[in-house]
Amino acid sequence: AAVYEHAVILPNKTETPVSQEDALNLMNKNIDILETAIKQAAEQGARIIVTPEDALYGWKFTRETVFPYLEDIPDPQVNWIPCQDPHRFGHTPVQARLSCLAKDNSIYVLANLGDKKPCNSRDSTCPPNGYFQYNTNVVYNTEGKLVARYHKVCTMLKCKTTNLTTCGRPVETASTRFEMFSLSGTFGTEYVFPEVLLTEIHLSPGKFEVLKDGRLVNKNGSSGPILTVSLFGRWYTKDSLYSSCGTSNLAITYLLIFILLMIVALQNIVML
Repeated sequence: AAVYEHAVILPNKTETPVSQEDALNLMNKNIDILETAIKQAAEQGARIIVTPEDALYGWKFTRETVFPYLEDIPDPQVNWIPCQDPHRFGHTPVQARLSCLAKDNSIYVLANLGDKKPCNSRDSTCPPNGYFQYNTNVVYNTEGKLVARYHKVCTMLKCKTTNLTTCGRPVETASTRFEMFSLSGTFGTEYVFPEVLLTEIHLSPGKFEVLKDGRLVNKNGSSGPILTVSLFGRWYTKDSLYSSCGTSNLAITYLLIFILLMIVALQNIVML
């Protein structure tokens, strides 16, 4: 597996939306960078590459100014290969290009982009522009097919309890060549696995248990390694784990534990 990050080419700051053409030009500049990384990863034997959040256009937006960068991302059940049928769901050049990169290099590609979904103006939750807008993770398989889509929702930012009706959303799963593949995204939170709680997934039945507060514990002492990969975007000032003067000791502890688990897991994999 390959995990990649780069310095995103950001748009010029503006209070008014740019044209769809200008938005696409900027995203293509960033995809040019991702293309090199995807090809290199595939050449070195990687079967999947994970790219960063906000890697295509950055994060300096309002709801209005980000709109030209969004595309309609359908449910994966529609059985769609954007590379072969780029106009099936309207103007989707970014999805088509990502799909072709996955197909041409025979590698799974996970990317982050924006989804827009029209809503009924009579619905009180429908925004003034008539669209719901989602920060979205997508996955394309080695044939370029869209196999997973995950809308990252903001309720997690305010989540202080394990109330499953307001905290998080289920993970998105996909059938792949890997034994298990799941896709989720969350803001920093003291509850570590809210999506697992919500989905009621069984993690290695008999070995691990997810507690009601979201913590993952081993039921039988030491056992085989758990390999987990987390991508961190920018810090959120409202996160309970981070203080206004920098990263808290608790956050640093979590990060060190994560790194240690990764090292142990990779060592076990190499030995196998």
